[in-house]
Amino acid sequence: MQHRCVSFIFQQTRRVAKWKFELDGKAINFSVDSYLQFDNSEVILEAVIQRADVVQLPKFIVAQAIARGDVQPILQSYATQLRLPISVLYPQKRYLSAKVRVFVKFMTELAAALKRVDVVD
Repeated sequence: MQHRCVSFIFQQTRRVAKWKFELDGKAINFSVDSYLQFDNSEVILEAVIQRADVVQLPKFIVAQAIARGDVQPILQSYATQLRLPISVLYPQKRYLSAKVRVFVKFMTELAAALKRVDVVD
């Protein structure tokens, strides 16, 4: 790749995340030679905004920056349709506390709202 790329690095393993693309329904994982690596997606986004670099981040992280015109999507025809789940996990009990029930309801409503405005699929 001839662009200066920024990649996500997993904090626990220090492994660099592979970029994921899809072509003709087939998933392609691509190792990128990155000149910067961070374990925080918001830091990556800010680095890209400040330095005009290339990055692959989830739509929900970059949606506002795209709307403001701070970044521009590229390679959209290769965008993956992989669904990364957002899960709410809690201990299995017969009764959930009121706090957990309220949080689960909030997350369900938030996910629905983000889907309506095309921030998540």
